[in-house]
Amino acid sequence: MKTDVLFEKKDNRLVITLDKDADYGAIKAKLAQVLGMSSDTFTGVKGTILVRGRRLLDDEENEIRNMISEKTNLDIKIEKPKQMGLATIDNIFNKDTTISVTKVVRGTIRSGQRIEFEGSVIILGDVNGGAEVIAEGNIVVLGTLRGFAHAGAKGNRSAFVAAEAIKPTQLRIADVIMKHEIVKHDMEYGYEIASIKMGEIVVEM
Repeated sequence: MKTDVLFEKKDNRLVITLDKDADYGAIKAKLAQVLGMSSDTFTGVKGTILVRGRRLLDDEENEIRNMISEKTNLDIKIEKPKQMGLATIDNIFNKDTTISVTKVVRGTIRSGQRIEFEGSVIILGDVNGGAEVIAEGNIVVLGTLRGFAHAGAKGNRSAFVAAEAIKPTQLRIADVIMKHEIVKHDMEYGYEIASIKMGEIVVEM
């Protein structure tokens, strides 16, 4: 069973693993709980504390670092998982179509939230189940897509949806709806990209 925050002592080191799929608020609450209730969390720990498992935004990283620093003087290293950088984003947007207007949304889109834009959208976080992202252009998610996504909403069949992991409740491109069974083709992109091929939505990765 997954846990939002996992503490492990390995060879006198403390490794804190954050669940990459968990809500940041849940991670923060769990971390505060463990740090507050356990008096021997750092007993026997030497060297650097490693925090890993999840890509954090700058303010989230600072918050996690400060929470741990309040309990110990040990050095803290926050590992940055592989992620899509600006070069990758440029490559994605040049793949099929050029969009002049792009909206950047910082942070995870939570259940009940709806993002709608007359252009392309970049999400710097996850799109949770129950959330909606609708764009006339492309949709790029620098995280996991679990909610509803509709790219090319006004009929642009060359639009696409890209994410680190595509696991949507429903995905549409223009007037095409992706079948429930997702077939993924390995293209060694380092991310997953959904586009229309032969009249159907396929996911390449």
